Amino acid sequence: MNQEILEDHLFLGRRDRQVLNLFWFGFILYTASYTISTTDTVNYNVFQTFQIIGIFIFVPTAIHLMSYTIKNSYLQVLYTLYLIWLLVIVIRGVEFNYDSIKFILFDAWFGVFLYLVPLFLFLPKKLICYKQLFDVIIILGVIYIIYDFVYIKELMRAGQDLQSQAIVEYFSKTLATPSLFLLLTYRYHTFRRRVFSIGILVITLFFAVVRARRGLLLMELLPLVLVYLLYLSNNSSKFFIVLMSIFLGGFLIMFGMELFNAEQDGLFGNLMDRGLEDTRSLVETCFYQDMSVKDWLIGRGLMGEYFCPGIDVNEVTGYRGTIETDYLQLILKGGLISLSLFLLITIPAIFKGLFNSNNLLSKAAAMWIIWALIIMYPSTIHTFTMQYILLWIAVGICYSKTIRNIPEQILVDYFRGSKNTHEIAEDLQNQT
Repeated sequence: MNQEILEDHLFLGRRDRQVLNLFWFGFILYTASYTISTTDTVNYNVFQTFQIIGIFIFVPTAIHLMSYTIKNSYLQVLYTLYLIWLLVIVIRGVEFNYDSIKFILFDAWFGVFLYLVPLFLFLPKKLICYKQLFDVIIILGVIYIIYDFVYIKELMRAGQDLQSQAIVEYFSKTLATPSLFLLLTYRYHTFRRRVFSIGILVITLFFAVVRARRGLLLMELLPLVLVYLLYLSNNSSKFFIVLMSIFLGGFLIMFGMELFNAEQDGLFGNLMDRGLEDTRSLVETCFYQDMSVKDWLIGRGLMGEYFCPGIDVNEVTGYRGTIETDYLQLILKGGLISLSLFLLITIPAIFKGLFNSNNLLSKAAAMWIIWALIIMYPSTIHTFTMQYILLWIAVGICYSKTIRNIPEQILVDYFRGSKNTHEIAEDLQNQT
């Protein structure tokens, strides 16, 4: 394999790099505008205009960028079926009226763009795309810090303030959570980026504790365990393993003691107030009672709802379009068919990434999929956000034999800027 072929296979040309920059700019504009609009403190028309601009940027550039080829025959069949089924879900739910169109275009969490996220599997399997992805995650983290600073009063309100809780959820899951992927791919980042990612994690944990968001706490803490497992698999130093064990153990003990000894008006007061409070049984019971056999099989479509009165503030009909358990959310919209296809695609990707790869990038991608599958019970992952986009990019990495076989040192040199494109191509050529 000569150098020109290697460069063409793993790197983008100048024009495509410009298109890639435009694509991510449109996505960031859409995401940042949506996130701040969830605070109910800004002019919706202004920020929805920004969202429209973002749509007009990222949609055509995405169409240009995507590489619509799948080499793995197993993935090709299941993924095609999955895309067809997602199209059925959208068609079944489309309503051509003003409110419906606004919802599907401007609601980043549950609108129509959610069902386009699996297309990120077609993102070119080229190193520049992943390097750019890391930069975008950093930018989202910076926006998260700015938003936290602007809305610090709302975030720190005393008691169980529903608006404050909502702001914490939207800010964290839309902007902060993707930084966890930087921790999983720690080898490819500078010391400053690692510290930045840890800082984002600490801030998110703080607000999760203050607002007693138990699902968010699990979402943010679980990657620490996954990072530790990656350290174990890639580091033969017993001293380092012991040191990491002591650090994590000490952290968990201190955290547990603080929870145990927390006073009602202390930092952990809200969390202790909730304790083991069961906030899911009622909605899950409503869901089970309202779903027919047909609904369990094929779901209720994009705008599907279930009857559960007395849960949401300012409810009118008693019907809800979301349920906090993401597995049931998938069933609500697309039935067991949707959930089964999703699992049949993602679970084999985990095994390929963990046990049939030569680099941390593939293993971290597999860990991200594991993280998503675990978090899908206490939280919502399937949204048009970077955390869900990362899942499908991770699936693409795990199914790509080319990416899985790249030696670790070559990826370290490339992502950290130690060598340029031509030097990396020469190293890859020497490896082959």
